[in-house]
Amino acid sequence: MFIDYFIGYEKFHHYFQPIYSVVSKKKLGYEALLRSEHFLNPETAFLEAKKRNRLYELDSRSMHKAVSAYHSAGLLSKEGNLFVNVFPSTILHSSFPSFLNKIMTDFALNSQQIILEITETECVNRFHLLKSKIFELKSQGFQIALDDVGKGYFNFQSIIELEPNYLKLDRYLSNDLHLSRKKQALILVFLDYCKENNVQLILEGLEKEIEVKTAESLGVPIAQGYFLGKPTSLMNTV
Repeated sequence: MFIDYFIGYEKFHHYFQPIYSVVSKKKLGYEALLRSEHFLNPETAFLEAKKRNRLYELDSRSMHKAVSAYHSAGLLSKEGNLFVNVFPSTILHSSFPSFLNKIMTDFALNSQQIILEITETECVNRFHLLKSKIFELKSQGFQIALDDVGKGYFNFQSIIELEPNYLKLDRYLSNDLHLSRKKQALILVFLDYCKENNVQLILEGLEKEIEVKTAESLGVPIAQGYFLGKPTSLMNTV
């Protein structure tokens, strides 16, 4: 099967998209995004890996390769923290704690430098176990982000009980934000919740200057999107 070759020889790389403070315009870090000439849509690669029962292997290898590239470029000390995507099933995997510990040891990192961005594309059947694992990670100093909130499987229970450090709102709320009072009102609800519960809110998918300005007027603290910076190779970030 091609996916076995794809994973075994790591026929993928990563682009890195900057994340900014809306007010100060300071770069706070990057999100690592898997890319490959073999899969135009990265989600397809993970779906194929899941069919072959190799999702954990692809996910963990992707994480390791992203952290290695970011560390080798010296960006952790200069450009802020790295957000790495991780599936809930990866967090639940028995090998994940030792894998994560190896990453931190191999690259001499502290847990605060890597934000585990949990993807919303996978249904969580063992929610209470996932919650327990996440609390273990947080007790070790790791920070947790919920990705694409408002789009997939994450619901109010996830937001409340997993107690993430970051909420990343889906790009749907950014699209023509300046034209939609309803979207603005919903973002304000999330902002109030985040302020009350010491959660950092990130608005994704900002592609126009007017959308950024509207987000700033609402009090959105952190943003990500093509207008602020497109995903790019590390050669173009330094």
